[in-house]
Amino acid sequence: MENQTTLDKFDNDKNFNWRSYNLSQTREKVLFLNLLKELCNTLPQKFRVNKKKPFELSNVIFCLCLKSYCLKSGRRIIGEIELCKKLGLIDKIPHFNTIFNYLKNPALTPIFQDLIKVSSLPLIAVERKFCGDSTGIGTRILHDRWSAIRQNYSKHHEYMKLHASFGTLTNVVTSCRITKGTVNDTTMLPELVEETAENFRTEEYSFDKAYLSRDNLQRIWEKGCLPLIPFKSNNKSKARGSMIWKEMYEFFKKNNELFMKKYHLRSNAESGFFMIKSRFGDLTQMRDETGMINDILSKVLAHNLVVLCQEIFLLGVKVNFAQFKEHLAQAII
Repeated sequence: MENQTTLDKFDNDKNFNWRSYNLSQTREKVLFLNLLKELCNTLPQKFRVNKKKPFELSNVIFCLCLKSYCLKSGRRIIGEIELCKKLGLIDKIPHFNTIFNYLKNPALTPIFQDLIKVSSLPLIAVERKFCGDSTGIGTRILHDRWSAIRQNYSKHHEYMKLHASFGTLTNVVTSCRITKGTVNDTTMLPELVEETAENFRTEEYSFDKAYLSRDNLQRIWEKGCLPLIPFKSNNKSKARGSMIWKEMYEFFKKNNELFMKKYHLRSNAESGFFMIKSRFGDLTQMRDETGMINDILSKVLAHNLVVLCQEIFLLGVKVNFAQFKEHLAQAII
């Protein structure tokens, strides 16, 4: 499936490098597998979650991410895994039931989150402006699209929520959390911003009105970043201990055209969610909560690797996951 977002963005740009884009699309799968293998090689070889025999962590992550990338069931992905084994990308072919058991393992959740963060790090040099938002992921085969029920809060409990921070240039996910569909968006902003600011030089951060609060503006400002969250009609300029609230309120009122021009970058969050859902599906078929979380995280990780595949050609990005091996080992411990 072509990346329609990228095509729309550059359709009228005569200077766009279509040759590089075409190469990124035609060579994506081979490059994706190589990047996934390199990323998995940074993980410890053995991982023990109980007193039983430890399993190969790199093989586990590789199989789960490949399943999301290929959009196949646990049974049908075995053929792809067999081909990868013949190519020397993995050492062992798991039973299809074993794949689902891996997804139900809560120990993999923080590992997936850290791998998502690490997969965004090759873009440190090009990403300076960020945006964040949330979207619903369906938990049933028969469900309404999130866009159709997002204002119908009585149905939110039927969904899981993906809270994510995106780089506005490439739509790479720099941080994400998965929660139940009823969790309030504004409570997730601190984690997204702080995790992104640990590794990136953040200049601007855009969120919609659902994230507006004095505490959230202050948290973004403390990271040396301009907080771009539009104010509601009933908001006042009173600082109440937060001067950045007063200053941004005046900026919003007196320079609204400039504010909205900068804030428009928040639409990249919608583009990022569209890329994930259109490419890797907008629902999870896992039944237990941990399985749903890990399944969604594997989709996000696959998205980031696809973004890297494209930017290797378009921006000339160099990818070397080996330099993050020590970081991942410490996070898992």
